[in-house]
Amino acid sequence: MQAAYYSIGQLARLSGVSTRALRHYEQIGLLAAQRNSSGYRVFPSTALEHVERTQVLLKNGFTLAQILPVASMFGIESTNRQTICADVIRLYHQKLSELDARIAALAEIRERAAIRLEVLEQQRREGGPK
Repeated sequence: MQAAYYSIGQLARLSGVSTRALRHYEQIGLLAAQRNSSGYRVFPSTALEHVERTQVLLKNGFTLAQILPVASMFGIESTNRQTICADVIRLYHQKLSELDARIAALAEIRERAAIRLEVLEQQRREGGPK
């Protein structure tokens, strides 16, 4: 049976995310916690899926700043999934454009390094720099 609320330690164990990261997520508005009668931070059971989705996006190269605008949809019921999909698709298109630009810049750097290496190897074969 799933708990109605998780302590921060329970959520950390279940999600594999540190308590420090969970506090940070709460601080920036990515997660919402409540306080129990003892004043301890507790998270609703839906927070586990929220953290898991956040982790997927982080592993796919998104920053917390990029995730934050779409994070509010993590708890939306399936009837609104088309809106969610459009937002996430837009986010992934932006990420792919960013990656394409970085790949192009790296390819250019690699090409210059390969040309320089070729010159250096040629110089060594000919007895040293000219």
